[in-house]
Amino acid sequence: MMMKTLVAALIAAGTLSAQAATVSLSGTAAASVGQTFSLDVLLQQPFDGERAGDELLAFGMDLSFDGSLLKLLGVSLAPAWSDDSAFTGVLLSGSAFPGVADEGQGALTLATLSFEVLGSGSTSIALGSDAAGNFNHGLVYLMAPTLDVQATHALALSVPEPGSYAMMLAGLGLLSLAVRRRG
Repeated sequence: MMMKTLVAALIAAGTLSAQAATVSLSGTAAASVGQTFSLDVLLQQPFDGERAGDELLAFGMDLSFDGSLLKLLGVSLAPAWSDDSAFTGVLLSGSAFPGVADEGQGALTLATLSFEVLGSGSTSIALGSDAAGNFNHGLVYLMAPTLDVQATHALALSVPEPGSYAMMLAGLGLLSLAVRRRG
């Protein structure tokens, strides 16, 4: 009975320690039709609560967004990561062997997502994983349980307004033409 309690406590401690790291999307909150923009996928406090000497070995997460408003132009993984998307079937997945070690980082960049704005409106971009349902999902540590991630980034997409200076110059050009024709 004592052994079962000890094992249960160790499993619970490992599960709790992995809950410190969170994924976020960092970048613009507004863009106009025709523009392109990028969002960084950041892992905040990647080793908070983890065991000393732990390493982040891999990550995998699904990406969702409104395809009528945004077009994904590309996914660029940060230099430490190898692109595993072809192998895993998960669009945003990478691995590092040896893993990325705990060096006191406050944040790790996992990838950069590039988009083109196709339409106007309010929308969001979401990342998520389900490690219980897909072995290739989550944040995979060497000595801690796999951690599921959820992140959302809200965007306001607008139709671009004509530039004020361009409009003013066009108006002045028309006025000068009118004056020449009269004079």
